[in-house]
Amino acid sequence: MKDYQNFEIEDFLLDENFVQWVKSPNAENKIFWEQWIASNPAKASTAMEAKDIIKSIKVKPFKEISSSKVESHVQDIMEEIHQIKGQENEVTNNTVYSFSRWIKIAAVLAVAIGISWVFYHQNDLGKTPIYEELTASSNLPLIEQVNNNEKPIYVNLSDGSKITLYKNSRLSYPSVFKGNNREVYLMGDAFFNIAKNPNKPFLVHAGTIVTKVLGTSFYVKAPSVGNNIDVEVITGKVSVFEKDTKPNSGVVLSPNHKVTFYDGQHHFVTGLIDNPQPQGEQDNVFEFRDTPLSEVLAKLSNVYGIRIDVDNEKLYDCPLTADFTTQSLHAKLEIICATINGSYETKGTVILIGGRGCGD
Repeated sequence: MKDYQNFEIEDFLLDENFVQWVKSPNAENKIFWEQWIASNPAKASTAMEAKDIIKSIKVKPFKEISSSKVESHVQDIMEEIHQIKGQENEVTNNTVYSFSRWIKIAAVLAVAIGISWVFYHQNDLGKTPIYEELTASSNLPLIEQVNNNEKPIYVNLSDGSKITLYKNSRLSYPSVFKGNNREVYLMGDAFFNIAKNPNKPFLVHAGTIVTKVLGTSFYVKAPSVGNNIDVEVITGKVSVFEKDTKPNSGVVLSPNHKVTFYDGQHHFVTGLIDNPQPQGEQDNVFEFRDTPLSEVLAKLSNVYGIRIDVDNEKLYDCPLTADFTTQSLHAKLEIICATINGSYETKGTVILIGGRGCGD
C-alpha cells in the first residue's frame, strides 16, 4: 500500500493513480481521492497544487514510447530536480523561489512524458483476466459454476459450506478440498456460509485480494468490470488482504463491518454494512424507561458489535423512555436522536451522535 501521507508534489505528479484521478476521474478514484484529501488536511494543499500542475498541461497520447523509456526520462529529470533542491540552502530567498519554480516546471515535463504513456494504456488497466489466471494456478482440478440468470443459484461444497452465487458471477472450486487450505475463486457477487474447520482455513480469491476465514458468513462483491472489491461480514471474523502479501498486512473485519478494496490505489477503506444485525445470543430486547443514554448506547454497541460515540458528553445523561425492540439499528438511532433533539452520522466504522444535550 502506498504511503501517500509522505508524498511531496513530485511524488503526486508521478503517481499513476493520482494522475488518472485528475485527468480521467471515475467513480472509484473520485471517491478514494476525495476521502483521502478530507482525511489528510496536512497534505491537502500539496495534493491540490500537484492537481493544478497536472491540469495545466495538454498532451496527446502516443503509442511509440515504451514504459522503459518513460521511466528513463522521468528518472533523469528527477535526478536534476534533486540536485537543484540540494543547492537551495546556498542561495538567497529570491533565488530559492526561482529554483522552486524550476522544480515544478521540471516535474511537469516529467509528468508530460508519463501521462502520454499512462493515457494510452489506461484502458488496458484492469483488463487482465485475473480470474482465469487464478483458476489456472490451482493445483487441483476445479468445477466451475456460472450464473447468467436473474435468480441466484446455490452451491454446496464438499466441506458443508454453502454459497449463494448471484447474477453475472462465476465460482470455481475443487470437488474435494485437499491440503492445508480450502480455496475457491470468484468473479462477481456471492454470499458465503462457511463450515467451521479451525485446522483448514477457507480462502476466497477474488481479483487481487484474498478473504480468509475459519467459519463465518459474509458477502464478496468482485465485479468483472471495475477494480473495487467489497467484503461484508455477517457473522464471525474474516481477514482480507492483497494476494502475494501476508494476511496481517490487510484488515480484519468483525460482524456488521465491511471493507472496500481500491485495486488501483492498493488501499482498503473500512465501514459499516447498510443494515447491521444483532449478533449472537445477546439480549435483544430494547425497552427502556428513564434510562440514561449512556446505558442505551452501551447495549446497542454490545448487541451490534459497533462503536457508538457522542460528540457531547452531556448527552450520556439524557433519559430515554422507548421500546424499539423490533426496529432496525438505523430506526433505533432515529428514535434516540428525535428524543434528544440530536442527529447521527457514520464515520468509517463508528456511529457518532451529536447534539447540545437534552436540557438545552
